[in-house]
Amino acid sequence: LYDAFQTIIMLSGHGEHDFSKMDATKTIQLVEEVFTALSFSVEILKFDALIEGKNIEKQPLFKLWHLLYSFEGDNSRTGNQTLIDKIMGLTNFPKEYATIIANISFQDDYGSLSTKAMRKILPHLKDGFAYGGRKERPEEPSACEYAGYRHSKHSLNKEEIENKVLKDRLEILKKNSLRNPVVEKILNQLINVVNGIIDTYGKPDEIRIELARELKKSADEREKMTAAISKTTAAHEQIRKLLKNDFGLKHVSRTDLIRYKLYKELEPRGYKTLYSDTYIPREKLFSNEFDIEHIIPQSRLFDDSFSNKTLEKREVNIKKGNDTAYDYIFNEEGQAGIDNYLLKLDDLVKDAKISRTKYKKLKMKGSEIPDDFIERDLRDSQYIARHAKGMLEAIVKNVVTTTGSITDRLREDWQLVDVMQELNWDKYDKLGLTEIIEGRQGQRIRRIKGWTKRNDHRHHAMDALTIAFTKRSHIQYLNNLNARSNKESRIYEIETKELKRDENNRLRFKAPIEIKAFRAAAKEHLSNTLISIKAKNKVVTQNINITKKKNGTNKKQQLTPRGQLHNETIYGSSLRYVTKLEKVGAAFNEEQIAKVANKKYRAALLQRLKEYNNDPKKAFTGKNSLQKSPLYLDKAQNLTVPEKVKTVTTETIYTIRKAVTPDLKIEKVLDSKVRAVLAARLKEYDNDPKKAFSNIEDQPIWINEEKGICIKRVTITGVANAQALHDKRDKYGHPLLDAEGKNIPVDFVNTGSNHHVAIYRDNTGNLQENVISFFEATTRATLGIPIIDKDYRKEDGWEFLFSMKQNEYFVFPNEQTGFNPKEIDLMNPENYHLISPNLFRVQKIATKDYVFRHHLETNVENNNDLKGITWLRYGLNGIVGIVKIRLNHIGQVVAVGEE
Repeated sequence: LYDAFQTIIMLSGHGEHDFSKMDATKTIQLVEEVFTALSFSVEILKFDALIEGKNIEKQPLFKLWHLLYSFEGDNSRTGNQTLIDKIMGLTNFPKEYATIIANISFQDDYGSLSTKAMRKILPHLKDGFAYGGRKERPEEPSACEYAGYRHSKHSLNKEEIENKVLKDRLEILKKNSLRNPVVEKILNQLINVVNGIIDTYGKPDEIRIELARELKKSADEREKMTAAISKTTAAHEQIRKLLKNDFGLKHVSRTDLIRYKLYKELEPRGYKTLYSDTYIPREKLFSNEFDIEHIIPQSRLFDDSFSNKTLEKREVNIKKGNDTAYDYIFNEEGQAGIDNYLLKLDDLVKDAKISRTKYKKLKMKGSEIPDDFIERDLRDSQYIARHAKGMLEAIVKNVVTTTGSITDRLREDWQLVDVMQELNWDKYDKLGLTEIIEGRQGQRIRRIKGWTKRNDHRHHAMDALTIAFTKRSHIQYLNNLNARSNKESRIYEIETKELKRDENNRLRFKAPIEIKAFRAAAKEHLSNTLISIKAKNKVVTQNINITKKKNGTNKKQQLTPRGQLHNETIYGSSLRYVTKLEKVGAAFNEEQIAKVANKKYRAALLQRLKEYNNDPKKAFTGKNSLQKSPLYLDKAQNLTVPEKVKTVTTETIYTIRKAVTPDLKIEKVLDSKVRAVLAARLKEYDNDPKKAFSNIEDQPIWINEEKGICIKRVTITGVANAQALHDKRDKYGHPLLDAEGKNIPVDFVNTGSNHHVAIYRDNTGNLQENVISFFEATTRATLGIPIIDKDYRKEDGWEFLFSMKQNEYFVFPNEQTGFNPKEIDLMNPENYHLISPNLFRVQKIATKDYVFRHHLETNVENNNDLKGITWLRYGLNGIVGIVKIRLNHIGQVVAVGEE
């Protein structure tokens, strides 16, 4: 609001002011003086939080806030004219200034408090109590506590924590209990995992969790974040190509990408560094002469983000030491140097070459480095994190939270970074998908081509392992690096006890056990890790459907499908002729001969068949094949029935009407005459569909210009397979029948994804299948019959073996290694390392076409180089000998075979 006031004061000719650098009292005084001079209302600058009752809502500032907060738009051209008018009436602002106020939008990224809660808390804030309490005076109640609010476990004292009654297990969240199905689903998975751990290993004494910042974000924010990541990835790929082609780098590391991006930040300054104004020649960018420099030293603030980095001469970086950029410039050049330095920064931020965050860090004095930097980054108030942490505190006394940045640091210090690549090395090396490159210091670097640790689901287990060994002292140390210079502080004590210097004199956290033993133990446990992914087994669930009626509502409990029954498009149907050229042979019985198009051929073939008692094998194969024993059509024996004859049949096709647009596929148009006219039109416009079909209103496509008949919509072929939604009826609802007295199906839909495929063994020992769509599975469920038909064709001697659904797990035999899943105890955890290389989950199913993905793989692309390793594609013959298993929530095999 005061940013808007600042703009109004500037536009009114009363000078430019930066309120962020002014005292609050002086700011209000200045605004009041200017508004009084302009005859604006100054009542909007005043607010009394202590007024009782409804009178608080009558204050002009409250009214202004409520207008801005609650207004949702109107039907005016601008969409906010009503709001502008109301602001003008409340403040006496002219329209120009009222529009500035109307364009204010409040960010959601703050604590959510009702006005009722704020009214309770504000008086205590005015009395000098901190909102959440003070660390330096923990015995002093917070303003929230005085108002009767206790936010979390941290409001409890030590005695209360010790005496707290704990639950034995967590309860599954009820549907709509949080009014956010995504959050409920995530938290219920957490509950299942925690309960699984308790059931198997007993209740833990302490739980350590890493809070992810993006969990609070809305779907829109997550989508934007994902788009930003994709954009950055694409940009990095472009930079990687540039560095290889223009700079001659054989291997481009993440550090190289950062170095180049920092170099481009300096482009407006002629590629001169910020501290020493040293020019960086392109050929020396990747030399040892220039360092990636931390603006605020890592020794004082644990921040390895891009916004805390710049390029500088190595000598300058060494000389800068533990100073912030601002302090270094001041110590070297005094106030004159600082003034010049700030002008450089202002130019860069105005040109958007550096971010606001980096701008603030470049201006930060050492005395301004925040304490508890990471702890504030935890954002315990996040919606999902708050519920997760609260739930876990109900079963254990202590829940310790950490962040990804701390996990990254510990993983690096404990030499766990390359473990994932080491575990995957052999299978990629056998395929020739590895390389050994030379670093710029001459070191040999092993690398899997195009692979990252995130390709393997076990990177989450690696993080969990690191988090499990994260101590409170680790968090405290990284949280308060600025205090380590004080040898009497707790931080210095932690450094002495928990850290040591490596061969490069860098401080590293000590591993929980000797580093080689720790890495070996980590690799062993990760090799035994089986990844559990939830299979979507439910087809329908019981739901209460509520509908409105005149005097209230109707409630009815009924089955609800758990997925989309069919695609949205509704198709019509028609018959079309299908012609084939077929060789006359054992398949040419009376029914097949009736399909032969040529009448003379048809008669001759029927005569030959009749001569051999309607046995096509005797009539048309062996010595009686048409090649050896021709069928003559005339007495002179000049004309014969050819070995291949044309057959004509009809098939049902599913059609849909489409408008003629540039994306129309002409080959799908049913009517041959219309298809020819459209093809001619396209050719007329040089095969450019945009030119040919974009303006058909002004330039019609005539099929009969004399009669005024033009083409606007056409009938095209749709899907290959479809299912009727219902049968044709008259206007009274009575069924309409065809000539044979059968119902006429209409309104066809594509039934979409398949629910499962059931596998059987027939009476000859061969495998057979029955693919069931989700549509059919739902129909079976609503009729109360088994979704998986284990008795299918039982009368023909078929035996049910197992079913396959998406994300169900199967262990495959391996001829190369001799592994046979039927020869080992699949439920014994000691065999998990043997199971893991051969464990695959069902990814996609179609008729005699099944795609499986290795359980460790996060990537779902079908890279042919990795076929047989990371993914499999088989028909019925490829699944002989596989064994179905089920994993629980903590990755244990709990069932073998069909249940």
